[in-house]
Amino acid sequence: MTPLEQKAKLMLDLGVDTLIVVNFDSAFANLSPSDFIEDHLCGFKCKHAVARFDFRYGHNGEGNMETLKIEGKRFFEVTEMKKFEIDHEKVSSTKLRNLIAKGRFADIPSYFGSYFESQGTIDSEDNQHVIVTLSEAFLRPPPGVYLIEINTEGNVHEGIAHQIMDGSFQGSWHLHFNDSLHLKGKKIHIKWKSECIKKSKQMKDRRAKTIVKVQAF
Repeated sequence: MTPLEQKAKLMLDLGVDTLIVVNFDSAFANLSPSDFIEDHLCGFKCKHAVARFDFRYGHNGEGNMETLKIEGKRFFEVTEMKKFEIDHEKVSSTKLRNLIAKGRFADIPSYFGSYFESQGTIDSEDNQHVIVTLSEAFLRPPPGVYLIEINTEGNVHEGIAHQIMDGSFQGSWHLHFNDSLHLKGKKIHIKWKSECIKKSKQMKDRRAKTIVKVQAF
């Protein structure tokens, strides 16, 4: 869901002192559940392990929360996070990926706790209109027209994002704001808030339509 660099920043903001990233290679994948506990959890001097109810570990996922509690009780405490459901549906990365794939950004805060964000680089700008290429490290929204928000130098700017396929910037996203932001060449984080237009036939002459929508804020 979130690139490693962004995860590290979020953990830093939460007050995490040390973040250990393990390379999931063939040697790691073939560890037995006991070796995983001994080599990694005990090796990292774990005092308290926290994982959700369906956590699996060890070769072929042979270890689970019950075996973790049994095998680890001599070395560390274990807290199991219970299943979190909304409308009788488990909240999971699969659910969030599906919401993003469908452009249902207004629904994401209920599951994720905040809006979905991605990063992009400004390719060109013309007054309140900028063209941005989204980073491949983040999940990408489906083509459409969306209400967005960016934060630059501590200032929040709401705008409209839409994607068109043209000859010069194929696959790029067009952003429209009320203000001229002077962002060419800079990287920005985009907060995707809601879908504005659902049907492709409503998206003709998008630039004129989106400018009108931005002015209506």
